[in-house]
Amino acid sequence: MTSANRPRENSTHDLKTQIARLEQRIAALEALQQVATTVTSELRLDRLLALILSSAVDVMKADAGSLLLHDPATDELVFEVVQGGSGKTLRHKRIRADQGLAGWVFTQRKPTIVHDAEADERHLTKFDENSRFHTSSLIAAPLVHKNTAIGVIEILNKKSGEHFSAYDQELLMAFASQSAVVIEEARLYQQVVAERDRILAVEDQVRRELARELHDGPSQILASMIMGLKFFRQLMLREPERMNQELGELERQANLALHQVRDMLFDLRPVALETQGLAAALQVYVERQGESRNLDFHLDTHSFSSRFAPKVEAAVFSIVQEAVGNAEKHAQAKNIWISLRPVEETVVITVQDDGRGFDLAQVEEAYAQRGNLGLLNMKERAEIANAKLAIESKPGKGTTVTLTLGLEPAQ
Repeated sequence: MTSANRPRENSTHDLKTQIARLEQRIAALEALQQVATTVTSELRLDRLLALILSSAVDVMKADAGSLLLHDPATDELVFEVVQGGSGKTLRHKRIRADQGLAGWVFTQRKPTIVHDAEADERHLTKFDENSRFHTSSLIAAPLVHKNTAIGVIEILNKKSGEHFSAYDQELLMAFASQSAVVIEEARLYQQVVAERDRILAVEDQVRRELARELHDGPSQILASMIMGLKFFRQLMLREPERMNQELGELERQANLALHQVRDMLFDLRPVALETQGLAAALQVYVERQGESRNLDFHLDTHSFSSRFAPKVEAAVFSIVQEAVGNAEKHAQAKNIWISLRPVEETVVITVQDDGRGFDLAQVEEAYAQRGNLGLLNMKERAEIANAKLAIESKPGKGTTVTLTLGLEPAQ
């Protein structure tokens, strides 16, 4: 072969290499576009993560890959999706956020290429041993959203047997950047759906409770009054001297029904809370509860008269209602003490009962089975009020609910 032909061959080889890289680049961009488009139609996080990893493995022309997301609660990385390699045995496994190659990429927020995984001390060989999968080379990139690392994507072993290149790293970083955005959007969507479902569940619970109270209260009284009116008509003809007595009973029943309806309206929208503040609303609440409940209420507001922001007062009042309702329904209490007192730069509200108490840890663990949203509602309302909530209870020792919030003027 003449030397004149060699430059032409080299030129042809370079052109083929450039074409191959362009084809890979186009494939990567198409995959990126597919992921970005899919988020508008597929917002289930599990399916989205599977699509992201599958697309990355295809683009990098690799044998396997994994996508890990950070769990802030435990500061761990979780293998959410795995393709090839360790497969199902690795899914949902957890490692420390600084463990292994993935941990290094996550904490450093930098991509890395490893040409010899076994020689790299950061590589967790136990996963390969458990699955009998041999990792020869890998490339990993952090998933970063708004300067916060949320996970890592790893791609293992090129099918061609070649090493991953700087060009591969550039592609994976672009892919990871786009993926982090759509992952956070899917997470946000899931949070919105979960919050919607929670609100619907609370609304359904409120409707059921209201329906039960209407059925057991005013509805029964009105039915009794209708029967009393029919009997009253008969008395007009047969025993007119008993009419006054029967009218008195009908009046008593009417007043009781009116009182129950007003109690329901007050619980749904306490006007005193809006116009006079928390202390006044608690005073009205205790008076109404004492008239219609077989409980002795003891209220001490320590002459507190300051106002809070409306949403704070509403949240605090709801917590008191929830605590009293729990004591009445579940604790078989005879006395309830409600206190509202300023302590230095805070205000402390306590609701204490002498009921039978309960195992707090056991109740919190059984939320799903019990379908009881009471304690959860109190915690969420405490967050709305930016307050600290503490619940103390033991079987046979009663329950004390304490709410502490900063003493700030109403907005």
